[in-house]
Amino acid sequence: MHRTNILGVVCGLALTATVSAQTQPPNQPPPMPPPAPLPGALTAPVAGPGFPSPLYRMTDVSRTLNLTPEQLDRLNAVTAQMQTQFRDNYARLNALNGAEQAARLQAMNREYAAAWTAAARDVFTDAQRARYQQLNHQYGGFTALADPGVQTQLNLTPAQQQALAGQVNWSNEQLRAINQLAATDPARAAEAYRTYWNDRQHRFGRFLTAEQQKTWGQMTGDPYTFQPAFPQR
Repeated sequence: MHRTNILGVVCGLALTATVSAQTQPPNQPPPMPPPAPLPGALTAPVAGPGFPSPLYRMTDVSRTLNLTPEQLDRLNAVTAQMQTQFRDNYARLNALNGAEQAARLQAMNREYAAAWTAAARDVFTDAQRARYQQLNHQYGGFTALADPGVQTQLNLTPAQQQALAGQVNWSNEQLRAINQLAATDPARAAEAYRTYWNDRQHRFGRFLTAEQQKTWGQMTGDPYTFQPAFPQR
């Protein structure tokens, strides 16, 4: 398995929001909470929720994809371009509250990801592009299942869609606790992250049916082990 280091500085403008309880229409899944940042998530300065973390900036991810310095420069240019393009839209989310902000943030993240992927398409080779998408799904975990396209591919049932918000909430709570622990004890935080990752994998296996797990395996490819690396104190 590969391993990657995630930068250990957690930005205060990461993708977080408080979701208030809302009464849902019949047969509609509850609003999906926005993802908590993985330890070391990268976000740009912006009023309101921040930009999604660019996966290619994780050192071992770029290495396993064999990205050249020129490709990294071009991807950085794409990221800067997309952040400029979406900056005002993300900033407007700060005026929203609770479930409304969470729902709009998810939609905005999908719009941002689609635009970034289209703009970066010619930077990758075909093999790099395919693997990058696999890693994005693995990295996202339960949050990746909130994407309507992913739900269609996996054929998630209405009951699974209803239960998904609870799994995302569990994941967010674990990651927030790890980020807080990292401020005082990076070693324990790294161990807590490994425990979280194993627990998440077990939950994921129980959440999906056998047929869905097979499809997910095709969507994600070879497992990749993400490991945080918190800064030395």
